[in-house]
Amino acid sequence: MKKLLALVLVLCCCACASAASKGEFLYVMGHGAAENSIGDLYCKKFKELVEAKTDGVVAVDVYSGNQLGGYPEMMQSLRDGDIGGMIFQPSPAVSFVPELAVLDIPYAFLGMNQAQIDKCLNDSEFSKILYESFSQKGYKVMSFAEAATFRETTANKEIKTAADFKGLNIRTLENNNHIAFWRALGANPTPVAFSELYLSLQQGLVDAQENPYDTALNAGFPEVQKYLIETHHILYPNLFVVNKELYESMPDDIKAKFNEAAAEAKEFAVNLMKDSAETDKQKMIAAGMTEIILPDSELAKMKEAGLPAVEKLVRESLGDSVVDAFMNSLK
Repeated sequence: MKKLLALVLVLCCCACASAASKGEFLYVMGHGAAENSIGDLYCKKFKELVEAKTDGVVAVDVYSGNQLGGYPEMMQSLRDGDIGGMIFQPSPAVSFVPELAVLDIPYAFLGMNQAQIDKCLNDSEFSKILYESFSQKGYKVMSFAEAATFRETTANKEIKTAADFKGLNIRTLENNNHIAFWRALGANPTPVAFSELYLSLQQGLVDAQENPYDTALNAGFPEVQKYLIETHHILYPNLFVVNKELYESMPDDIKAKFNEAAAEAKEFAVNLMKDSAETDKQKMIAAGMTEIILPDSELAKMKEAGLPAVEKLVRESLGDSVVDAFMNSLK
């Protein structure tokens, strides 16, 4: 009996050792941003933290710049479990999680502070709906990281009023809501792959583009764009999502450490966003770009033209209940 008990204890110890073996849970993480952009640094910080906290039981490999495919391919791979995690701006994922479309409604967050926005995205009736939608599709949302900063516009045309956008050839994401917004302003939106955008701007195939400061800076757009226009049109969050099955396969103690790492990486990313809102903007100006700050009256005109057009599309796509939950969470 004693020998049998000893054998059981040995087997249990071996099983525990196996469960905690280094590299047992591999998270291949992909994103489409340039190296050293906020999304890239966010991924790398999470890697550093989670590998340290779990003593390497969770291992992370980071691939930047669409090395694992475009966003549709990566979202599919994440759902299928071929990759473990992604950190990305939400718009390209709307076709996989339609509820994300509410974040395309322009100027929805204008004038709100970080705490108000964070509550809407991470701790509200709307966030419960959104997180459940991710879960049903095989994803686990770790968090939204944001610092009340926005996507901004660069152009080779001087723009000082809402009316100046009329006829502007602007690159946009292949996203019907974004396209509808720019059309409502009278611009000519043209979807272009990010990997082709620099050359398209350089050759004049498009005259403008819109992205957060860090993305525009790290992609070298100051070399091919003259003006930096403060449009503040769509929120700039980074969404951290992992494969639900892989996450749930981890023991509870490893999950707890994983969650700690994710929370600390989020705060790191938030601080980067705050810093970028000033330092990366100044780097773009120092590189020769002219900053144009649109007055509140012109932003109001852009909101008046763009918000209803996009909200109509989103309501037609999602129904009133989701959009109403989002709008109520903004109050």
